[in-house]
Order: sequence, then C-alpha cells, then structure tokens
Amino acid sequence: MRESKLSYATDIKPLFTSIDREHMIFMFDLWSYEDVKLNAADIYDAVSNQRMPPEGPWLQSQIDVFKAWIDQGSPP
Repeated sequence: MRESKLSYATDIKPLFTSIDREHMIFMFDLWSYEDVKLNAADIYDAVSNQRMPPEGPWLQSQIDVFKAWIDQGSPP
C-alpha cells in the first residue's frame, strides 16, 4: 500500500467494477465520490465481511487500501 495520501479518483473508484456499481445502484452509486464517502463505513463493513462485492471477496490489500482511505479522511 502507498504511504502517500490516497484519493477516491485514483485509488478507490478503480476498486469497483461496473457489475459492483449495477448491483448497488439501488442504494448508492459506487462511482460517485459523494455516495462512497457518505457510505464508507457500510461499504467497509460489507467488503471486510465478504458480503460485497457480488463477484467474490476483495483481497486483503484492497480492503486495507479502502480502510486507509477512510482513515485519511476520505479525500477526493
């Protein structure tokens, strides 16, 4: 994982596939910075407990990046 500041645009959005987006659009848009920031705790809970994404669990390194982004204040 990078030591520098993470960003939604370069580090987080690419974690979500178009299938992930379609699967969750009824609740929020995973390709929307604002939606992901507002729902970050719930998304983290879902990916860390392997309830999301629909195509199979994230790697631990992906979960760690998402958590680090949250811990850094969820920058755009």
